Amino acid sequence: MIEPLGDGGIAHYSFNLLNALFQKGEDVQLATAKEYEFDCKRPVLFDVSNIMFRTASVLSKRISWFNRETKLPSIIRRIIKLVEYPINIVEIMSRAIIRDIDIVHFQSVNLVEIIGVVAFRMLKRKVIFTIHNVMPRHQKLYFYHKFLYRVMYYLCHEIIIHSEKGREEIIDLYGVNINKISVIPHGDYKFFLPEKQLSTNEAKSILGFTPENKTILFFGAIRGNKGLKNILLAMPYIKEQIPEVRLMIVGEPMESYGAYKAVIDEQQIKNEVFEKLDYVPNEDVALYFFAGDLIVLPYHEITQSGILQIAYAFGKPVVATDLGGFREAIENGQNGYLVPLNNIQLLAERCVEILADKEKQKRMGEYSRFLSDTRFAWDSIADKTIGVYRKCMA
Repeated sequence: MIEPLGDGGIAHYSFNLLNALFQKGEDVQLATAKEYEFDCKRPVLFDVSNIMFRTASVLSKRISWFNRETKLPSIIRRIIKLVEYPINIVEIMSRAIIRDIDIVHFQSVNLVEIIGVVAFRMLKRKVIFTIHNVMPRHQKLYFYHKFLYRVMYYLCHEIIIHSEKGREEIIDLYGVNINKISVIPHGDYKFFLPEKQLSTNEAKSILGFTPENKTILFFGAIRGNKGLKNILLAMPYIKEQIPEVRLMIVGEPMESYGAYKAVIDEQQIKNEVFEKLDYVPNEDVALYFFAGDLIVLPYHEITQSGILQIAYAFGKPVVATDLGGFREAIENGQNGYLVPLNNIQLLAERCVEILADKEKQKRMGEYSRFLSDTRFAWDSIADKTIGVYRKCMA
């Protein structure tokens, strides 16, 4: 399995999938970044080769400026990685030959993976690609993007996607053959749960809130597709109904945060907003989810979300946009609510409805955890993934 970044949502997904596959008796190995997020922090059952992006990793570790998401550092990082990637692929190819690897499974959203896909097709290995985002980087696709993704997905033997809606979209956008697409849901994220559990009030206290504060959590990388502006616009109405409400914005801005600051000032909700604008290490994630009464995902576009699975693992109700991936994973009225895209009023009303009703909040949260334990359990995800491997080899 090739997951080049070593941290973030796709690294979390790959880690859980590989552990589950290993426990099923599969011989699995991971090629990932030099700085792998799980080294020495979690029980890693599978073999890990830290060979991706060594130069970029060293620079990121030693020069703080290099890690910034502003335009120049980001461009320089990408150029360095683009130069390193073919070298990394040659190393992985040599290991695949020595270890007699049958299948190469890509976990990525990057167009550069076309180099790896072509290389392993030339090596006559079976190639599988998990598409985590139909619209990579959640940005507009130009004609050459579509062409290159069409070529890359055409060359893959099998494609995995997390939702039926996603399958429809990759067929329409990239002309992927329906017969080689498998829909496998995103697995649970209970691995974020620490041994020591905190009550909601204990977590709130650590963060400086009172038990009376009703907390809404917006978590994860801050991009335009995540719809942060929508929940900010909804806050005045929520505040009017629930004066003690607090919105926690926790995540690293992947774009200028100034526009959101302006909305906060315009809506006069500065005192109701808590901000932690950094990448949150795995060991710190639990605190924010323990402290949240409600998790909000007002996205504009999404294939599927790891944040949703963290919410389920912590037994939290959710309010999310009525989009394809969410529509299939959230049971409307059972463990949360779906609201139409950009319907600020209904977004606010649904948040108030949950926050104002302690019993409903508890009931919905328990159903979220039930889904995490059953429908999205990694044991089932691993079985379905093995089925794709067997199909591929046959």
